[in-house]
Amino acid sequence: MSYRKFWIRSTHRSVLLCASLLLSFPLSTQSQTGADGLPEWLSIGFEQQSRVQVLDGQFRAGLDGGDQGFEWRNALTLKADFETFSVETEIADMRSYFTDEGSPLDSTVVNPLDILQANVNIPVSDLFREGDQGFIKIGRFTMDQGSRRFVARNRFRNTINSFAGVHAGLQSGNSSLELFYTRPTQRRVSGDWLDNKPRLDKQSKDIFWGAYLTTPLSEQTGTLQLYLLGADERREQAANQRFDVLSTGARVFRSPAAGSWHYETEAMLQFGDAPALDALSAPRDHKAQYFHFSLGYSFEMPWQPALTFLYHYGSGDKDPLDNESNELDHLFGVPRPDFGPTGLYRAFQRVNTESPGLMLNLQPASNIDAYLRWQRPSLAEQAQGWQTTRYQHPGGLGETHLGDQLETRVRWHLLDNKLTVDGGYVWVKAGPYMDLVGKGNSQYFYLQTLVRL
Repeated sequence: MSYRKFWIRSTHRSVLLCASLLLSFPLSTQSQTGADGLPEWLSIGFEQQSRVQVLDGQFRAGLDGGDQGFEWRNALTLKADFETFSVETEIADMRSYFTDEGSPLDSTVVNPLDILQANVNIPVSDLFREGDQGFIKIGRFTMDQGSRRFVARNRFRNTINSFAGVHAGLQSGNSSLELFYTRPTQRRVSGDWLDNKPRLDKQSKDIFWGAYLTTPLSEQTGTLQLYLLGADERREQAANQRFDVLSTGARVFRSPAAGSWHYETEAMLQFGDAPALDALSAPRDHKAQYFHFSLGYSFEMPWQPALTFLYHYGSGDKDPLDNESNELDHLFGVPRPDFGPTGLYRAFQRVNTESPGLMLNLQPASNIDAYLRWQRPSLAEQAQGWQTTRYQHPGGLGETHLGDQLETRVRWHLLDNKLTVDGGYVWVKAGPYMDLVGKGNSQYFYLQTLVRL
């Protein structure tokens, strides 16, 4: 049996095993029951997110006017905890309605009824010294790693990244180490994205692995994080058309606290091979960079204002027709915390972007948080164009400034955090680049509810 077939069968078996384990323990077991009437070893969770959104002023190439949509996500989680292991299964249904042929629908928006997680988690303790705590997780799972810029479980985006493989972690004192070796899940639909028809997801043949080490430095300095990530395409295509890169990075940060300064610096280098320009050429050398810096102060006063300066840089391809690739791959990260809403908006991300900005965070009440953020995104390299909007201009247009983005968001947490009402507005003032491609100002609005049971 080939390695590929063995992996696929093993993944399917892991999913089925987790589901069957949850169902195989009889409810008549002589165990105590909780307040909800379930056995103490069994817990059930449900999360429902609904979002209405409107875009006025389409900025994508080939599209005009506006857009609208309703995104709907349901997730049911069953978890069984036993003395030596736990089993978790999460079924998710993620759909979009009231969109049309011009809406930017893909696997980041639609993934009807499928198994998001199915895994066995084995806790470990006192591995190297007394007090060590860790885990080994096997099966299909989701992950949040580091700053979430390169590996994350999506929160705002309608669909969620998941992986199949092995994930292990160890907490020793104040330091922690996490390791994983996985195959990313390919989200699929039957037919057109507009139809919301389910089709079983499958594990990619690609390999994605990584390691994160986190350790405190000092109370004044903050926390240090080092990481190494590998992405290796194993799809059935010519060897010179595969993407095979390493990403190595470091992050130092200090979290906000009233009456003190906070900051974050993250730098990442990518290198390896990128697909060749044609069938006869050798793979291109891949060299890309990412850099983030933020510095701010949290004031001791009503509404707890925190003012922060922001700067992002993600490299782009200097010359799309040469033998070197410089386009940053943000892997399985999320752009929402740094660049605003995704969904129908999703205007800016880390690839080929240079963006300074200012952010004001507010806490009007214990259960209300808000922010106001201004950013001034430009192309890092003219030649690559504004990739997220499908604009490609080899050689460049002579302008790099895309526009000015003003964003606000307010969240209200109710019923002991079981209900969150979240609303946001984004206004983009067109810059010289948008003027050249015939695009004007844009506005985006969303309102969503998140219910947790």
